[in-house]
Amino acid sequence: MSVWRLWMMPRMKQDNGLYSIKYVILSALFFVICAIFSTDSFSETRVVESDVPGFGIPPTMYAGFSRLLDDESILVPEELLDVNKDIKRIAFYFNGDRLHRKIPKQVHLMIENKLLGKFMGLGRFEVIDCVECRTTRVNFENSRMMISQSVQNNQDLRNLSKEVRADAFLLWNASLHEDKFTVNLRLVNAKSNELVWLKEYAKKTTREQEELEFESIEMEFTISSWGISSERDGVGATEDASLSGVTAFGIRRREYTTLNKDVEYSLGVEYFRNFSSQDEFSVNGFNLEGRIFVNISALKDWVNTKAYVGIGQAFFSGSHGLMMKFGLEFPFVTNGFMAIGAAYLVEEDVEWKADANYEDSSEFGGAGLDLTLGYRF
Repeated sequence: MSVWRLWMMPRMKQDNGLYSIKYVILSALFFVICAIFSTDSFSETRVVESDVPGFGIPPTMYAGFSRLLDDESILVPEELLDVNKDIKRIAFYFNGDRLHRKIPKQVHLMIENKLLGKFMGLGRFEVIDCVECRTTRVNFENSRMMISQSVQNNQDLRNLSKEVRADAFLLWNASLHEDKFTVNLRLVNAKSNELVWLKEYAKKTTREQEELEFESIEMEFTISSWGISSERDGVGATEDASLSGVTAFGIRRREYTTLNKDVEYSLGVEYFRNFSSQDEFSVNGFNLEGRIFVNISALKDWVNTKAYVGIGQAFFSGSHGLMMKFGLEFPFVTNGFMAIGAAYLVEEDVEWKADANYEDSSEFGGAGLDLTLGYRF
């Protein structure tokens, strides 16, 4: 064997060893890549939910509080009539969760801005911007971070009132439980810490309502007096009998959309009957009605007034006829309203209870005054 071959043999063995190592490495990488692609169709996809506050918040939270505070039946001037006239300058103070664990900061700011706008629109108070009221203290004690509000007791509240020159503080907080959105308000006298006014507003809002883009869906109970009349001719010397009106009890579903908040729609059913002249007349019936409401912007600065027009079909005492209504609606106490207008029912013949002193039938219907009291829930 030549010297050259003897010298090359160790080198060849060394190269073969390196080649074997490279082959093993490349084979392993190829196997891993094939395994990844071959198991991709069988892999499990997991939905990871973040624990960071603000993520995973129900999509209706912003819309829910917005619907609640956009309701024109809340924070009306009549609710604050009993507040002392000496309280003129007020400042807002949030006494809830300052870390925004439950209510995201953007929703918190929206709620506060809408409350500020509501109170400024009342014209009853001078609303001042209190920067100190939004201050949050952060202290470190024994290697622990302590977070607290700027006001810890009643004396701190009185001292803060002197700094910002406020007659009272409006303490507020917001909460959400399932589909119920709640805002709590407390007006506290800055000098005496006396609680002078307390109110809670709540409304339920579902995701279905948000998907349908209905800003508000409410139910209403109504009681009405309709001046719809009838006359029944007497027989012989018997004087004619007259019916001057009927009373109606109804329930309506009212809603408005994001397209135009000045227009509302309702669909309702009313039961009506007479409580007077029951010996001569017996009216029992139902009215199915659709109604449209339109805000009258020119009267908004004085009282929130809506004009309405409704049309329906009435079924009564073996007859039926077209019924139409129109008039004006005004707010009345919290969640209440009153309406005054006119009602018209196409006159139809009605068979009355047999009475020898009167004719068996007469016309019921015509035009009359419509007075309504209602409550939303």
